[in-house]
Amino acid sequence: MKSRFFYLFTIFCLISFFVAPLSIFSDQNNNISLADDAVASPSPTPIPTPIPTEKIFYMSQRKEKEGIESLKTNADKIDILAPQFYAVSSELKLVGGLDEDLQKEIKETGVKVMPLITNAGFKQSVMHNLLLSAEAQDNVIESLAKEAEDQNYIGWQFDFENISYLDKDLYSSFIEKTAKYLHENGLILSVAAVTRSVDYEDTNAFKNWSGVFDYARIADAVDFISMMTYDDPNSFGPVASLPFINRILDYVKDKIPPEKLSFGIPLYHWEWSINPFKKVVASGTYAKLSYIKDNYWHVSSYDSYLGASWMSYFYQNKQYMVWLQDKQSFSNKLDVIKQNNFRGFSAWVLGIEDPGIWSAIE
Repeated sequence: MKSRFFYLFTIFCLISFFVAPLSIFSDQNNNISLADDAVASPSPTPIPTPIPTEKIFYMSQRKEKEGIESLKTNADKIDILAPQFYAVSSELKLVGGLDEDLQKEIKETGVKVMPLITNAGFKQSVMHNLLLSAEAQDNVIESLAKEAEDQNYIGWQFDFENISYLDKDLYSSFIEKTAKYLHENGLILSVAAVTRSVDYEDTNAFKNWSGVFDYARIADAVDFISMMTYDDPNSFGPVASLPFINRILDYVKDKIPPEKLSFGIPLYHWEWSINPFKKVVASGTYAKLSYIKDNYWHVSSYDSYLGASWMSYFYQNKQYMVWLQDKQSFSNKLDVIKQNNFRGFSAWVLGIEDPGIWSAIE
């Protein structure tokens, strides 16, 4: 009886995949008629998306080896490499640096480098203490300029996160002071900003993550802002759906000039178990996707409303749904950049990407 039930359940899932696989994720107020799709005229041949003005790829220490391999192959398609290898320590000092292997590859490829600097461990206390100490700020800023000169960096990106919204003005002032000093020394400053779509809300996400960013004031001071549109914390499906992206961009359109907005693109995927429904992978790689495709029966397609590719498979009698960041999902985000005349994109993180994205850039 149990095997018969599983057989019938599997058949039901297959039918669900091919008829309406994404209804649980789609907006209930946006019904899409399959019949209309069936009789629609063939779409015209798509016009190739032009290469964005500025292509930034982040690199993490956790995926450094994979990132270096990708850099070797694709350096000609990368305008700026942004390694997340520096931090302000609990002692309010600049710490970190690039190791020899990465330095060697940077020298051989000639790629421009704009490192990220974080608050160590994304600890809120580190940033709060830094923002209260003018002396510590001056020391950090001078260290940034010296390190950039010694290592031939073009500048820096602030990736300070988990900052209280009550420190909003202090953070903006720190950014303005840093930008002025770096500009005077021939360096650029950019800021990675957590997204929001409201002026205020009584949530942890606003009070400790997104609320500190005064987008308009920051945009006036820095060379550009990298919007973290690569992660929707409230999603139960794709990493960053088109509705989420459009909601964020609609909010910031009168705060950040398009030429100062670098659009965040995810290169990782999310994976969910269906029963029980929960996220089981938060930073999946293309290598894992390849393994699943090679070893498990699966079905896949693309959701045009959400702007995301998906794949579903069974493992040990359990069903899983993966929202891919493949060439098609990547290309659709390049279209957003083109339509809005943005500066370019900032992609997280090099070394885990679908190799197909590089031909999308071409």
